[in-house]
Amino acid sequence: MLFFRLFRRSFILSGLSGAALVAAGGAAFTAANTVPATVAGSGSQTVSGYTITNMVYNLNASNPQNIDSVSFSYATGSPPDPTKARVSHNNGTTWFNCDSAIVPASDAVAACATSGATVAAASTLIVVLTQ
Repeated sequence: MLFFRLFRRSFILSGLSGAALVAAGGAAFTAANTVPATVAGSGSQTVSGYTITNMVYNLNASNPQNIDSVSFSYATGSPPDPTKARVSHNNGTTWFNCDSAIVPASDAVAACATSGATVAAASTLIVVLTQ
């Protein structure tokens, strides 16, 4: 009986010591994590549009079935001149970059090249202007 009493104390002490070591070791590993400061947010802004007018399809001189370029005017209202312009003549299937055709301070896009566009394929014109 004395044998069990002596070993019972050592079993309890060794069990408590083992649990303390595991807890301290686990805390050491989790204490090493650092998380940098971050920022998150949300906001909204009113989006105003441009009014497109004076749309002109510039046809190819030797084959008028091809559209060489398009030109148009835009009314800015409150937004400033756009810095990016895209045009699609076939409902968004093909897009043409017209950034270089924007004429600053004139409210116009002059001769946006539409290489490969045809009159037959022209179905729905989409103009996208952004700042």
